[in-house]
Amino acid sequence: MINRTLIAALAILVLAPTASASAKTETLRFYSKVDKATLIKADGTEVPPGPDPAAAGDRLEILASDFAGTFKKHAKKATASEHVVCTFTTAPEPDCIAHVAIGGSMLIFKGFPGTLIGGSGKYLGATGKVISNKTIPGTNDSEVVARIKLAE
Repeated sequence: MINRTLIAALAILVLAPTASASAKTETLRFYSKVDKATLIKADGTEVPPGPDPAAAGDRLEILASDFAGTFKKHAKKATASEHVVCTFTTAPEPDCIAHVAIGGSMLIFKGFPGTLIGGSGKYLGATGKVISNKTIPGTNDSEVVARIKLAE
């Protein structure tokens, strides 16, 4: 189902820090609002995501704006943006990767729940993972929390 996959893809994303667990660890909390989602069929045809299941060879692309905070209480301006690509195979879940731009830095997450596999700028050499994801009912948007340990 596309909607479930879209939510899973959003779960691997993170945003700018809103609280610190320690000097070297950041807890990132954000409300991720989907700006655009497109399903690209194996033959190259673009369709909006819908209730029909994706097939092997299809690709889901998501563009989202991330706001520090939660759905109910978040910043008025986005503090990060993301691009997620999920490729469908014969496996039950798609293979997803997310690039999250925060200021002059970037985070790269893979899998579900998302594991930090790379970063640049402030996040070069960092490690971490998504620890919580909540879907906003009636939307494809989500609230995500990730814990990131900065490299020394």
